[in-house]
Amino acid sequence: MPTLKTSPYDVIIIGAGINGCCSAYTLAQAGLKVALIDQDGIASGGSGAAGAFISPKISKAGELKEIMSQAHAEALTFYTTRFPQFILTKPLLHIANSPKESEKVDAFKHETHLKHSTIPRTIQTLLSDDALNASSIYFDIGAVVDAQGVCNAMAEGIDFYPLKVKELMHNEGVWYVGELQAKHLVLTIGAFPKLLPIDYVGIRGIWGHRIDIETSNHIPCIFHHHVSISPTLKGGIVAIGATHNVHYSPFSGERYDVEQGRGQLLEKANKTLKLNNINILNDYMGLRSGSNDYLPILGRLVDADATLTQYPHIRHGERVDPSEYIYYPNVTMINGSGGYGFVLAPYLAKRLSDFLVEGKALNPALSPSRFFSRWAKRQS
Repeated sequence: MPTLKTSPYDVIIIGAGINGCCSAYTLAQAGLKVALIDQDGIASGGSGAAGAFISPKISKAGELKEIMSQAHAEALTFYTTRFPQFILTKPLLHIANSPKESEKVDAFKHETHLKHSTIPRTIQTLLSDDALNASSIYFDIGAVVDAQGVCNAMAEGIDFYPLKVKELMHNEGVWYVGELQAKHLVLTIGAFPKLLPIDYVGIRGIWGHRIDIETSNHIPCIFHHHVSISPTLKGGIVAIGATHNVHYSPFSGERYDVEQGRGQLLEKANKTLKLNNINILNDYMGLRSGSNDYLPILGRLVDADATLTQYPHIRHGERVDPSEYIYYPNVTMINGSGGYGFVLAPYLAKRLSDFLVEGKALNPALSPSRFFSRWAKRQS
């Protein structure tokens, strides 16, 4: 940990998950002086527990599909060229887990430009009857990243502070976080309690649990079905994981039942293929954040009180263009990536860098302000 500095940074990033680490790396590469803060350490939460798959999102046509397609291509290039020691490339078999998912898989299979082929016989023989009979798509190229390894590699050389941030202060164009100061503030804190009064931002927490196991089975590809089953960079170790518990929150005061979580993961994994001689090595758990409309979040944050004071009739449905909202100065949020954090992080970090360094406009469809007007109407 470096000594606290009063000399200003260009950017302070709060949250050292994949979005925070990737943003810190990208902004530092662009020449900015960056401080990275996290109360629990690098990749200590949902990012460290993630399966960290670089997989396409199976979705129908629309803005989300376009963004995810571009993000997937950029992520493959980013990790293989910048951090090749932390990425494992394997074929990927995505199997529908419901009739609704089958419709998406069939539509995606028809429309995608990504190379896919017939499931090899050697893999078919591993699958359960349910998995064999479900709609599926077999990609020639898939990948999985060492989540904690790559986050730590991205943060190497960045000033990191293991601090619990309790309040933020802004004065004369400078943000103060304890003794640290910077012109720009970037919040990448996922579903953790917000540091500004931004209740309008549509975020849902999703508890993730991953286990590393040893098994006598050979796992030749990455499987996405009811859960994800994947080989890893650690020879002979297989990872099984899911964002499978949407009801548990670490802030509820209740204790998460690890044994029960393990049982659920293994039960779901066996719906795909039969795993033999299992030895559980490690558990990784953490809270991930998804947006309420499934699009990722990247943009400036509305000052709700100031905006409602300026435009009180928003509460009654008056239309105000988001460009007229009052925003916190020089604050940007990245959030809401759900189970695709490692796919979206390079995409979002690059656009954050273009915005802060080159002044390029951000995509308004990703702005957290998209949630504001509906929230404001509920305040009347």
